[in-house]
Amino acid sequence: MSKQINIEEIKEKCRGKRLYVETRLENWDDIFKLYNRFLMAFVFRGHGCADWAMSSSLERMAKRFHPRHFVYAVNDYEEDNLKEFKWKYPGYEKTNIPAENEVIEWLSIMQHYGAPTRLVDFSYSLYVALFMSMDSLVEDEDSAIWGLNQLICREIFFQDKEELEKTCKDKDEMDFCIYKEANSVLLNITNGSDKEYNKGIYLVKPRMVNKRLVRQQGLFAIQSDPNSTFEDNIFSIANNNEAVFLPFREMINNSCSYNWARPSDIALIKIVIPKEYRWDIFMSLEQMNITSETMYPGLEGLARSMNRQRYQI
Repeated sequence: MSKQINIEEIKEKCRGKRLYVETRLENWDDIFKLYNRFLMAFVFRGHGCADWAMSSSLERMAKRFHPRHFVYAVNDYEEDNLKEFKWKYPGYEKTNIPAENEVIEWLSIMQHYGAPTRLVDFSYSLYVALFMSMDSLVEDEDSAIWGLNQLICREIFFQDKEELEKTCKDKDEMDFCIYKEANSVLLNITNGSDKEYNKGIYLVKPRMVNKRLVRQQGLFAIQSDPNSTFEDNIFSIANNNEAVFLPFREMINNSCSYNWARPSDIALIKIVIPKEYRWDIFMSLEQMNITSETMYPGLEGLARSMNRQRYQI
């Protein structure tokens, strides 16, 4: 449960802070009123249930079989899964085969075809994440969108690497440095290294892209400390462990203003979407041509499109 404070207190906390903020839609169409320039600082993830934890499919699998010690089981499962997948993969695919040490590329392929991995899907588009939250709805539950500030993630990565940052000419080079660091960490894990790591989040785009990733404007979040949970890593980028509640009308107003709510002030946003707004949001996304048929390629998209609410009752 988030702690609700008044707007003046929130403004005070936001000066020079990295905040974890929770908000809730007050009208169904408010989600479309957030200022685009503000949204560009974030990447987004949709949850069909607002109470779902932030975790990878690999974590969830390990927790299912080892509920008490799942954090320690994750790395072992990943190592075994990677070995088996790499060994069997050439029997299914003869051309697009990543190099042995390109762990991110291997995990991306595994994720695409449904294997449990430590990669957590995000999108550059708020509206794709909104669709994903609607596409995985749980009966009689509110859904949610998570927004992760990519500027802060990058800032945290480079804060101890000033010399490295100076050698990067632009954002693409910075992102490539982060990609290499993330791949190096994953390589260490799969080689059985017990090195200690700082908490944080790597945001990476695989080089071997697939149609689904393109359509969903997708990328992956990877925890920088593999010896703790994904949630521990993602919440570490904020200065407050407990969310502060910001009314959505204030979120709209301040997304258009940099008087206090600059993009770098908010590290993590949770937007709760009341279940009664589902129909109107679905209809609006359909008008924007954000549907199963456009989000998923081929017959998968057509088949998924059958699984939708057609009538308002």
